[in-house]
Amino acid sequence: MAKRRHLGTIYENYPAKSFESWLLTILFKIIMMVVTAVVWLGIFWVGIGIIDFLQVNLLNDKPTPLVQMFQSLPGQMVYWGGVIASSLYILFSKVGTRKKDFAYRGEKYKGIYEANQ
Repeated sequence: MAKRRHLGTIYENYPAKSFESWLLTILFKIIMMVVTAVVWLGIFWVGIGIIDFLQVNLLNDKPTPLVQMFQSLPGQMVYWGGVIASSLYILFSKVGTRKKDFAYRGEKYKGIYEANQ
């Protein structure tokens, strides 16, 4: 008996759809990189404030303006190092991808058309 022929997933997986998915993933990752840079700025600013507080109270030094501590070479290196590290993590992770693995006990998941043949 002849098998029924059909186009299968040709209408569901067209090239523009994969490009759209890739573009949305990249856009999402860029937005997340900006958000994490802003969050890291807040965390870093609080950390500088704590360091200044400890410097004044434990070492009895004069308070240093936070902007001056942020603009110093070690402050810039720590800030941009954190931004680059978090951005690389987001860029190379699977954050934002919609790929799902439909594996059950080593068997690949079959669609309804593949299962009926």
